[in-house]
Amino acid sequence: MNAFLRTCLPLSFTALLFLSACGKSPEAASTADGKPSSPAKITLAVIPKATTHSYWKAAEAGARRAAAEFNVQLEWQGPLDDSKVADQIGIFNNLAASGVQGILLSPCDDKALAPHVRTAAKRGIPIAIFDSPLDAKAGVDYINFTATDNKAAGATAAKALVNLVGSAPAHGGKVLVIRFTEGSASTRLREEGFINELAASGPGLAIAAKQFTDGSMAGAQRVAETLLGGFVKDNKLELAAIFASNQPTAEGTYNALRALREKGVEVVAKFVGFDDSTLLTQGLQNGVIDTLVVQDPEKMGYLGVKSLVDHLNGKPVEAYTDTGVTVKTKVSAP
Repeated sequence: MNAFLRTCLPLSFTALLFLSACGKSPEAASTADGKPSSPAKITLAVIPKATTHSYWKAAEAGARRAAAEFNVQLEWQGPLDDSKVADQIGIFNNLAASGVQGILLSPCDDKALAPHVRTAAKRGIPIAIFDSPLDAKAGVDYINFTATDNKAAGATAAKALVNLVGSAPAHGGKVLVIRFTEGSASTRLREEGFINELAASGPGLAIAAKQFTDGSMAGAQRVAETLLGGFVKDNKLELAAIFASNQPTAEGTYNALRALREKGVEVVAKFVGFDDSTLLTQGLQNGVIDTLVVQDPEKMGYLGVKSLVDHLNGKPVEAYTDTGVTVKTKVSAP
């Protein structure tokens, strides 16, 4: 062997070792003491419809619990309330361009967010949807959907209301429906489920009025006060029942009904609300609210993050997961 080869072989061997070490995956890397190091964190973004309601704080708690469990760096950003569609679009596009490895989204508007989700999906960003559906193609534009079965939940609310009013509803069986924002697919489906079930299983009951709100508790209260005022005659509220389709609408309606009672207006109408909060539980305890149909946003947040982690790790994910509802009354409230 000549001097040139004797010089080059050690160098070539060293280079080979270097290249071999560089080709190791992060999972196979070791610490200085030879023990395997922790795998690199996945960075995910979660974009809720809003950030102020207790409903979304519960969803955040679930998402952060999953992040801690699955070694995820979590970015939680959303608009102040569900009506800020343009704000949510801006947040989504900014996070999609930030280098996150996946996004969990609850769209404020099922149609307005769809083209932005499609664009991000074409760029290779996996997107999961939770709480409220998106007008896009599952398995193509987004990987899966985790939420309440809202039509079924609306029907559950209608059945509860029918049981409350009984076979001889007061005031001609007139029912008032306080709706959420028009672009919200989850509440739209919920309201449809309620209205359809009421027509099918509530003889003697009929929708006397229904109206959308602006997405806030204060806005819902203003709408409820106006609508309720139109049914007050001779200091009596001439309604058999009232339904409000989510937390801010139920809270606003509760405040409006409580104000009527405090003015001395006679109220026999049964009130079924949706979702839960400290204020709504108070309404159950003082008898202004008769029943709440309650979702599980904490479970939605947890399973939504988990589905993205599983997808990124090559594991199969369910196309749809129904997180269910429970029916809460004064007796069942803590």
